Amino acid sequence: MIARLLFLIMLMPTVALADGGIVEAEYGADVDVYPHRIMGDIFEKQELRVLDADGVMHSLTLHNNVFEDISPRVADMDGDGLADVVVVETDVNLGASLAIYSLGPDGLFKLATTPHIGRAFRWLAPAGIADFDGDGQNDIAYVETPHLGKVLRFWTIQQGNLVEIAAAGELTNHRIGEELISGGARVCDGITEVITANGNWSRLVATRLVDGGLKFADLGDYSPQAMSDALACR
Repeated sequence: MIARLLFLIMLMPTVALADGGIVEAEYGADVDVYPHRIMGDIFEKQELRVLDADGVMHSLTLHNNVFEDISPRVADMDGDGLADVVVVETDVNLGASLAIYSLGPDGLFKLATTPHIGRAFRWLAPAGIADFDGDGQNDIAYVETPHLGKVLRFWTIQQGNLVEIAAAGELTNHRIGEELISGGARVCDGITEVITANGNWSRLVATRLVDGGLKFADLGDYSPQAMSDALACR
């Protein structure tokens, strides 16, 4: 069985999933303007820095929002063959959103974004980037409010906008204070799935898109080792 781990969010450099555009991305220095601390000692950031395929560094600084995130993710999200950057961007009054930045002639710009959750101190945890619906373009999954609502949502770019294509409740991938996001996307035997825990962290769940809906597979008892094994298709 050949596994291809597409997306496991940890404290590590981000690797591009396209042949051009942005090749590396990182956040700048910590700031202390939004006292949420949902990720333990990982502080929010306001600067995004990217390296392009020509070795040129570009940066963007937020003034009202923050990046409430572990690390940026580099992937081609609109199917143009050039890598973009996927981040968690939080409005201090309206909570988190999922945002995609790209490079243009004038530097970094926001390509697309989901709506903010709607109130302060509400967060989302990215769960995977892959072609979940089989149309040849990357999609993204995240868990909205992984400690409260626990809703897994799938989004894709259509005509320049992020559009939700599916959602399901009682799934999660983060616990308050943890400095990593558990699970991720996997491809096992040609099937692309998101691996998360169920709502109370007792079971492992694989979720996949099928004909516009979601199908779920119970993978057994949850443990960190079982999560790693599932991501490796074991």
